[in-house]
Parts: sequence; structure tokens; C-alpha cells
Amino acid sequence: MRNKGFRHLLGFLSFIVATGLACSVIAPTPTPEPPIPPTPVVPTVAPPTAAPVATEAATEAPTASSELVTFTDQNNYFQIDVPGDWKHTTSSGEHYYWDTFTSPDGGAVVENYVYDDGTPWSGKDSGRYALAVLNQLYSKTGSEGDIRISEEKKQDDGSDRLTWTSKGGKYSGISFFELRDTAFLMFTVNWGNDYKDQYSDILDSVVSSYRVP
Repeated sequence: MRNKGFRHLLGFLSFIVATGLACSVIAPTPTPEPPIPPTPVVPTVAPPTAAPVATEAATEAPTASSELVTFTDQNNYFQIDVPGDWKHTTSSGEHYYWDTFTSPDGGAVVENYVYDDGTPWSGKDSGRYALAVLNQLYSKTGSEGDIRISEEKKQDDGSDRLTWTSKGGKYSGISFFELRDTAFLMFTVNWGNDYKDQYSDILDSVVSSYRVP
């Protein structure tokens, strides 16, 4: 009787272990929610104000350099060439950091967002996370419904390109996202719709300069 009861107990424990293993295999890995940086930046949407008439002294005064300078990411994920007179700011938090370059008039923005908590990505998690980043950080409302993606295209380097616009914010952008081991990277250029013609060539040059050191 004792042996029979012991066999029943082993069988019951085996069932519990098997059930637990099955659940651990079937349960999907949740897609992390993007942490929101302290000051996410979107481009200015108002048209630029008229520049003041330059005096002779002002004409001779030195101006901020618009020549391209090279920026290297703190973890050597990428390098880009950006105008030297664009303002660079950075922020960081647990598992993420964020670099932002803003044109002097605020009409165009270049940004790169990196998230890495050391957990491997699986399946289509990176695509879902990219949409979450767009909806939370770039939408006018901070939620789904405002960002409209007009094109999604796989790039030759393995990254994905998303062309999008904010319906309520009157600004648009192009974002590239990819994985580097356990790190998620999203590189974005965006502009106020009224500034598109003014900054299209500059932003194209910045995108073209993106490279791995």
C-alpha cells in the first residue's frame, strides 16, 4: 500500500512539473513598453518668423557653423554627420538613452533611441515595440490613432524603415529600427510639414551618413 501510494504521489508531481514546463514554453514573451524620456522632441510646426534685416556689423559678425560634424554614439552603435549649429541634447534612464539634434529654428529633428535590458528579442517583438515607440513618443496624443504609417520597407542593412505622419501634430518623419544583440535601436528624422522643402536635403544627407564605426 505504501509503495502504491508513493507511486501515485510521484505520478501527481510529474504531472505538475510537466504542466508547468508546458506553460513556460507556450507563454509568449511580453513586449516591453517603451520608457518615455523626460523631454521627447517633435519639430516645430509654426512657420519660421522673418529674419531681422542684417546691419553691416551683423554681417561681419561670426555665425554658428552649419558645416557637418561627426557624432559617435556612446556605445559605438553608429556615427552620423550633422550640422554643427544644431543643438544636441541627451537623456537616459534605466535600460535606455536618447540623443536629439534640433535645428536652430526647431523645424527639424534628428534622434536616436536605444533600449537594452539584456533580454533577447524574439519573433515580431521588435516590430511591435517600434510601433509602441512611435505611438507613445511621436504621436500628438501619446497613444494609438494619431501616427499614420504610409510605408514600411526592409532595408539592405537589415533595418526596417517606417515613413509616417502625425495627423494631429502636422509633422512627419522617417524612422529606422533594428536589433543589435539585445539592443533595440530606432533612428528618426522628423520635420514640421511647413519645413519639408527647407530641410529635406539636409535630412537626406544625415540619413545617408549613418554608418557603423
